Formats: sequence, C-alpha cells, structure tokens
Amino acid sequence: MTELRAKIIEEVIRQFNERGMKFTMDDIAAKLHISKKTIYKEFKDKNELFTETVNHGLAALKEKEAQIIADESLDIVEKLSRLIVCLPDKYKHIDFRRVYQLKESFPEVHSLIIGRLERDWEEAKSLIEEAKEKGLIRDLPVPLVRLMVDGTVEKFLGSTDLMRAGIPYEESLDIMMDIIMNGIRVKK
Repeated sequence: MTELRAKIIEEVIRQFNERGMKFTMDDIAAKLHISKKTIYKEFKDKNELFTETVNHGLAALKEKEAQIIADESLDIVEKLSRLIVCLPDKYKHIDFRRVYQLKESFPEVHSLIIGRLERDWEEAKSLIEEAKEKGLIRDLPVPLVRLMVDGTVEKFLGSTDLMRAGIPYEESLDIMMDIIMNGIRVKK
C-alpha cells in the first residue's frame, strides 16, 4: 500500500469516527491538502475506498488477534475474553456503532464487516475447547457462546441506544465480555 493510500484511509477512519457518514471526499481532500482528483487516482470511487478501509482494519485485527494468542502472560480464559472483543490499538477509538449507517448507502461494505463477525471464530473456538477441557469454563456448546457474543455485538452495532446513553463502544464490549465470561466460568 502506498503512503498516500494509507493516509487517505486513516483520514476516512478519522472522519467516520467524528462524523459518521456525514463526510465527503472534499472533506478528506481538504484535511490532507490534496485534490479530490488525487483521491480518485488512488480509489475509483467511495465504495472502493470504504472497502479498502475495512480490509485494512480487518488485517490489523488479525495482527492483534495473533498477538493475543501468542501472549504467554495471559491465561486461556483471558486470551479468550480479549480475542472476542479484540480491537487493533489504532482503531480503539473508532465508534463501531456507526457501522449501521453503512447498511443503506454501502451494503457491500456493511456485509463485509458483518461477515467477518460471523465467520472468524476458529481461534476463539479452539480457546473455548481448551478452556472446557481444563475445567476453566462450563461445558457449553461453542455455537451457543458464539451466538450470545455475535447477537450482542450485532445489536450494539445496529442500535443507537448506547450512543444516546453516552456509553463508549469499547466499554460496552468490556462489560459484555465480563458478564459472558463470568457466566461461563466454572464456579469454585
């Protein structure tokens, strides 16, 4: 990825976080002190720009997940908890609850994000199985745990209730995981 593409993507993320979908290519160009034409040399349209931005974020997410799995200072249950609500460090301040705004204008991009939430459970599944084998969590079916997490996250992303209540997305995820992990942890 060129340096210019990376800068454009970072500006899209910043604009999205601050304004949701209420920004234009002119806004991005002005902030970067480039022309809109320059943006269109890098990306053929806004859809490609958003798709590339999401792909960039998903690649960073995979890197962060690998770091969590490799972190020897974490026990299995802590790895599981962090993996499920994993956000790459540079994306922690993005308000992912604004993703619902993409559904109408950019359905392919919205589907890409939701698809990632629905597909990418292999690492978590392995950790759940390992934690069950070691008696650290209750013997619950993985699909049940997955549906609880996916359902909650999807509701967070599709609702404005938390935004109106002033509860940050990351804090919401932490509270959700605390409740779920305490519910599946083996009581001693």
